[in-house]
Formats: sequence, C-alpha cells, structure tokens
Amino acid sequence: MIAAAMLVLGGAGASAAERNFTIRVENKRIDIGSGLTYDAWTYGGTVPGPVLRATVGDKVSVHLVNDSDVAHGLDIHAAELAPSKHFAPVPGKSDLAYTFVVNVPGAFMYHCSAPPMVTHIANGMYGMMIVDPKGGWPPAHEVTIEQGEFYGDPDKNGLVSGDSKRMMDERPDFVVFNGKIEQYVDHPIQIKVGELVRVFFVNAGPNRTSTFHVVGTIFSSVYRSGNPANAFHGLQSFEVGPGDGAIFEFRVREPGDYPFVDHAIARAYKGAIGMFHAVP
Repeated sequence: MIAAAMLVLGGAGASAAERNFTIRVENKRIDIGSGLTYDAWTYGGTVPGPVLRATVGDKVSVHLVNDSDVAHGLDIHAAELAPSKHFAPVPGKSDLAYTFVVNVPGAFMYHCSAPPMVTHIANGMYGMMIVDPKGGWPPAHEVTIEQGEFYGDPDKNGLVSGDSKRMMDERPDFVVFNGKIEQYVDHPIQIKVGELVRVFFVNAGPNRTSTFHVVGTIFSSVYRSGNPANAFHGLQSFEVGPGDGAIFEFRVREPGDYPFVDHAIARAYKGAIGMFHAVP
C-alpha cells in the first residue's frame, strides 16, 4: 500500500512488462497549506505530479501533453537516454513522447527540462518514479514523500508569487513535503507498532539538501537512491541531495506520535515537518 495520499500510476509487482504513462501539463492555482496558494505549473494538476511505478526490465512509454502556452519537457532520472534527443522541451500546445527500459531499481526524480530549470521545478514541475527490483520488496507499509521548495512572499490574500531572485539565491521561503506546509502535522500518516514502514523519498529541491529523520526511530535500512545494492543499516538520518532519492525502512516500538523532518531545523519551521501516528 502507498500512503500519503499520492496518485500512483502503475503498480508494485504488476505482471505486465509494458508501462504507458500520459501526463498533462496544467497551470493551476494550488493550496500549499497554512491558508496560502500558489499559481503552479503542474504535471497532472498536482504538486508533486503523479507517482510513476515500474519494475526493472519493464518497457516504459511516456507521453507528455503540453496544454500550456509555455515550453515544457520531461526528464526522468530512471531513463538512460540521450537528453538532447528525448528530454528537450516542446513548445506550448504540443506533445512529447519517448520509450525506455528501466534497468536500475530506485526512487527517482522526474522534472521539467525547460530553461530556466530552477524556475520550472520551483513552480511545481516535479515528481517521483519508483522502479522496483525484480521480485519486488518484502511486504511493508509503503509511504511516498517528496520534498520541495516554494519561493516568494504571500500577498494580502495569501497568494505566493514565485520569486526568481530567491530561487537563484537558493533562499526558499517554504520547504514542504508532498507540496504542502505541515500537512502531515494536521493529518498524520497512520502506521502500526511493529510493522515495517518503507518510505520512498525524493528531494526535488531545486536547491537544498535534505537530512531526513524520523524522531524516535533508527532506520533499520536506508538504500541510497533507492537501490537495494546501496544499503546502509542502523542510521539516525541520511542526507539526500536535490535531484536524488532514497528508501528508508523502520519500525516503531510503542504507540504514539513520531515526527519526521528535514533536520536542517530551520526548514522544519518553514514547513518540512510531518507526523507518523502509531497505533497498536
């Protein structure tokens, strides 16, 4: 099960060897929490965009439909392709399509490839692609968390306008999990005592490194870039750079609330904090 209210396209361990994903670009005013809104550039009308999922060996076909008036592209980090041939942005009112085979398991970012890339990502054009190893993962309570940044001050109506200078200066005003400020403080993610929890994590940035930590736990396993070949054990936290991913596994020992944060603590105050609520 994937928690955290993310739309997942494709499925873990599904038997089909072909995955076909169609994603539409949509300009949309979104709720970013705390009474604030943002005029975002989106994949599929949400920030982050839908979670794409496949298994090593699958043939993946993506179709980007750009309904906007601005050029956009689609760079999927799991795709081993010539960027100049496949990731180049297309003008508004046109589309882009390409096919690739996924060869490496992991938690991968995808994002807009149009310049200035920092603006397109900061405006909301990012998402996650999960590539499962052949045979899948052991059973667990699965959660997807994507860290992102918003730049700008709200006006009197709470509308945040993107500030390109702050984007280039790497000074985010809000740091968020799955597109909203503190949304999992208000609506904690439910888990159970003793069950294995697996967090698929991507740091979309576009600028700041994340030090992911779940208070009151020690990660039994962390897989850098989400690849089971890159395993670490017994970690209190782990750094994930912008554009990278990881998979975190843990169990809790007693009922209660377990905050998760970017442990660069100022970012928790800017919105990068949530809660797991554990029940017996």
